[in-house]
Amino acid sequence: MHRKWFQRLLLSYLPILFVVSLSLLLMTYLTLSEISKKSALRANEMLSRDIMQSLEVSLRGIDTMLNKAITDNGPIKRLFEPLPADQRQYADYQAAVALSDLAAGNPLIHSLYVYRLEDNMIITPSTSVGLADFGDREFIGQQVTNFYPFKWTGRREYRKETGDRPADVVSLVKFAKLSNRSLIVVNVDTASLNRHMRVMSSLSLHFLDLVDQEGSLVASRDLADGTNAGTPHPSGRQWSSVRSDYTQWSLRSGVYQASIAEWVSSLFYLWIAIGFLVVALCIVWLVYATRRNYKPIRNFADKVADYSVQQRDPPAHTDKLDEFQYIETVFEQLLDRSSLLQEQNKENLDYRKLHVFLNLLEGSASSRKDGWVSELKQLGFQGTYPGFLAVVVEIDRYADFVARYNSRDQYVLKQALRTVVMEISESSPFPVWPEWVSRHQLAVLYFYQDAVDSEQDEKVIQLCEELRTWVEQNLAFTVTVGIGNRISHIEDTSETYKNALQALHYKSSLGMNRLIMPSDLTSKPQGEIFMQLHIIRTICQSFRTGDSDWEGRFHELCNTLDSCMFSHEDLLNLLNYLVYHLHKEMLELPEEQRGIWESDAHPALQLILEREETAAEIYAEFFRVLLEASVQIRGLRESKNSYHLIRNVKQYIGDNFMNPDLSLSHLSDEFGLNASHLSRLFKEAFGVNFVDSLTRIRIDKAEELLQNTGKAVQDVAIAVGYTNARTFIRVFKKLKGSTPGSFRNEDI
Repeated sequence: MHRKWFQRLLLSYLPILFVVSLSLLLMTYLTLSEISKKSALRANEMLSRDIMQSLEVSLRGIDTMLNKAITDNGPIKRLFEPLPADQRQYADYQAAVALSDLAAGNPLIHSLYVYRLEDNMIITPSTSVGLADFGDREFIGQQVTNFYPFKWTGRREYRKETGDRPADVVSLVKFAKLSNRSLIVVNVDTASLNRHMRVMSSLSLHFLDLVDQEGSLVASRDLADGTNAGTPHPSGRQWSSVRSDYTQWSLRSGVYQASIAEWVSSLFYLWIAIGFLVVALCIVWLVYATRRNYKPIRNFADKVADYSVQQRDPPAHTDKLDEFQYIETVFEQLLDRSSLLQEQNKENLDYRKLHVFLNLLEGSASSRKDGWVSELKQLGFQGTYPGFLAVVVEIDRYADFVARYNSRDQYVLKQALRTVVMEISESSPFPVWPEWVSRHQLAVLYFYQDAVDSEQDEKVIQLCEELRTWVEQNLAFTVTVGIGNRISHIEDTSETYKNALQALHYKSSLGMNRLIMPSDLTSKPQGEIFMQLHIIRTICQSFRTGDSDWEGRFHELCNTLDSCMFSHEDLLNLLNYLVYHLHKEMLELPEEQRGIWESDAHPALQLILEREETAAEIYAEFFRVLLEASVQIRGLRESKNSYHLIRNVKQYIGDNFMNPDLSLSHLSDEFGLNASHLSRLFKEAFGVNFVDSLTRIRIDKAEELLQNTGKAVQDVAIAVGYTNARTFIRVFKKLKGSTPGSFRNEDI
């Protein structure tokens, strides 16, 4: 090669190489910087969600503690019982000790107190004072007249006494006694929330502000303990805002002030445009230089062509040809490397598609400036789509699926299911996009190409039914398909996806191995959990005492639940409540009978709740376990020599409960047994003493009369064995939580 020509090429292309390299390096740096920025934003949002979730768990724990204290804490419940004056002071002292124990059990609690409306008294962990002398009386007045559901308040000032220095707290108020609107109030020190946020995030370049619904500051990581709150950070750039569905508060986070790098990043597209412009100018320069250097290369190529025509095989020893052979070898290597890079790029494209798909379902903004339409075109979805619809295919009995197949087989079956979705849709006018979004759920997005109408919706439903049928006939498991509502804009994909997930939440009530559409959710009325609590308690009491009517009541409960629509979560909560009360009742039985429950029945019921998915299966398995336990416990009872005698005593009580003279003495005379011996036998057989059993029978009968007859309360009291109406009202209120008159009005 001629030296001058070499120098000309070197001087022509070296500056171009230098400028292009610098431009590409700058563009690469800016691109990596933008990617890092987005990663930081995502990490910041995840941290904010973790902090908000941690705060929410702590506050929910306090909420649960209050509910349990109101329902189960004896000293606090006795605050509202009518007591003589000489016993009231001791009851208040016990309640104060109980409140102190509650406060000591949670480091976030600053203070708590109970307001008793009957005598306008405030009971705190350290004292009891009148409402007029209490520093927080204005807040109590606001809450007593509050007709909206209680929730966590925003930041406010709390004073125990009028002259005390106020403390910044957030408060939760509950009705300690709903009938007269007595309150229990717990205050959480905002300084504790500040410390909690500092523990979870210590980055000094970022701010974390917790604000309420009105935008007022509740707590801040950077707010010193004891410092009065102002407003959220007015300066700085907000990166994320996470809202709690429980407290309705928002956690805002971001950076205090923009740096030079932030300013440069904000002009990302400008710098990229400048970089492309420089590259374009270099290309122009390259074309110009190439044209200047083109003639010698052309002459050389012509000479090689002429030589090739004259001699088919090139000579074995030609320096020039050897150099081109070397270049050809290098070129072939580059081609091989390019093929490898294309394969790698194909794998990256699959990950990219999954990433874009998940962002669509989550409702995130497009990462491209020109939006989702351009994003989809890059992934192969060309054209304009007038409508979209998402469905979610869920593997039924996923626990059995995992137990049956190893990891490799699970992966193969899932990919086969995804392939079947695409193959079924090949002959349809709908482009489809299926992706696994969780271990047991395959989300499928259907793209409408033609007119958007109900006929097109029916075609999608038909495709889903073909998929369900194919899985049922060809695989060893089944699937349930949740179908969302059709949308018109790709940006609203998260809406149709959420509708499909919502449909699957009711698989327990509607059944598995089927399609669940939005219209199916209105086929039954929505169930109310609290309406079933009374019959659950009745079932538990009858099961403990061995009465056979628990079976009928259980079937009545199942039929009631079947007639309504419950989500899987609501159904599990209700049945967990049933298991909890059964466990509580069975702990009252003798050790031998209790052992059957604790070793066999109770673990079996909990396992059913973990494994079974449909309501019908859960009901059937529950009844089977309870029936087996009932038979075993009845066998133990009947093996006792005194069982038939005690059974006759219980029958006698049931037939003569309306007798006001019915007592242990009366029974001892009737059956010729010592009263204390009879009481002990009764307690051993049924886990409840005679007085409680008689009281419960009378009150249950009174409840039936109040519901089904128009008898006056006085007549109902006499009909169930109470000669004194006031005694009847007091006992009824203690067991049912309301007076007979209120109970009748609520039932109406």
